[in-house]
Amino acid sequence: MRTATETPIRRAPWGRKSFLAPLPILSVVLLVTAIAAPGLLHMTVTILNDGNLTITASVQNVVHASGPTGKILGIVTVTNHASTTTRITVSMARIQSLAPPGSEGAGLPDSRLDTNITIHVPLDVPAGATVTVSFSGPFSGNVLSLTMSDSFRIAPMITWLSVPASGLPLGPFTYSQVKVCSGPGPSPPAAYWVSASCVNA
Repeated sequence: MRTATETPIRRAPWGRKSFLAPLPILSVVLLVTAIAAPGLLHMTVTILNDGNLTITASVQNVVHASGPTGKILGIVTVTNHASTTTRITVSMARIQSLAPPGSEGAGLPDSRLDTNITIHVPLDVPAGATVTVSFSGPFSGNVLSLTMSDSFRIAPMITWLSVPASGLPLGPFTYSQVKVCSGPGPSPPAAYWVSASCVNA
């Protein structure tokens, strides 16, 4: 005759307080990162702003912020001011940090941030509508050294069609004007970096 032996069941580890100890440490790390570069972790850049389209990119998260390589994640907001649907077929922008005034190479890219962001296309934006989509892009540099007073060089490549309710689409149209955007936001000072003013480069 065989005797059955019972296997004791151990408590799940997540029921023990000792396993929660690393969580506050992780929170502190994230907090320190946010304090070190608040202008980067939530910066908003104007990509295009005219009578037909307004396109902005808002950074929401950074992976490997201290570099030398990492990834930037966020959302692109597209507002269609036209009376017809706009179909975006190409949407990308290169964003580079510029050396501050008074420093060596002032006004030139300084390698603290160099990223190319893209969104999935084609993207249809109905007349008068605003659409938000996610973006991601690799970056090189060390973004923790960015400050609220920094300026950025924006090199966009946006191509779109105007799609009427009937008939053939009009276009394509392309926007590729390079510009320099500075911040932070309008008075009172914004909590995060936003492109308060942009001039053609």
